[in-house]
Amino acid sequence: MVKYTKATSKGFTLIEILIVIMTVAVFGTITTEMLANASKIYSSSIKRQNLINEARSTFFKIIREASWQKSFSSFAGSNNKKLVIRPADGNSISYEIRQTNDIIQSNDQITGANNKIITNKVEYSNSSIAYKNSSGSTIDIENQISDIKSLELTIKFNQESQNLLFRGEITPYNLRIGRAMSYHE
Repeated sequence: MVKYTKATSKGFTLIEILIVIMTVAVFGTITTEMLANASKIYSSSIKRQNLINEARSTFFKIIREASWQKSFSSFAGSNNKKLVIRPADGNSISYEIRQTNDIIQSNDQITGANNKIITNKVEYSNSSIAYKNSSGSTIDIENQISDIKSLELTIKFNQESQNLLFRGEITPYNLRIGRAMSYHE
């Protein structure tokens, strides 16, 4: 009796190799696109987070230092784009929103701290400082400086296509108490 042996191959056929190569190519392309999109999203979120951090830092620094204001007369020299702060120690700190879309700080308390740009991501036309009287109405600081009870700070930050609007009202501690009587000064 004659026995037939079955021939077996110990490799892949050309079709099998091509199918594997095509599958790897498709999955590689999908993975590459996913990684590219993820890196774009990550980059965008990092830029957004940097804008948020800079905006918060700037805004809350101005609010904190505005709360140090000693009296309504200490606002002399301020306007709707500039805030002059004269704390109890007699020095002055000023913040100015400039048309160059930045905020500049001058600080007499620290040597070399004058005209320092603290942010350059401000939208000039949508940022302002409003001074308010005891009823909450906006007043003209030059003519009604003695009526100031609080101030409202509005700053719009922007970077590329990302915008943040911060608005806060500050009532400096000494203005909450009221005017000092002549025997206190």
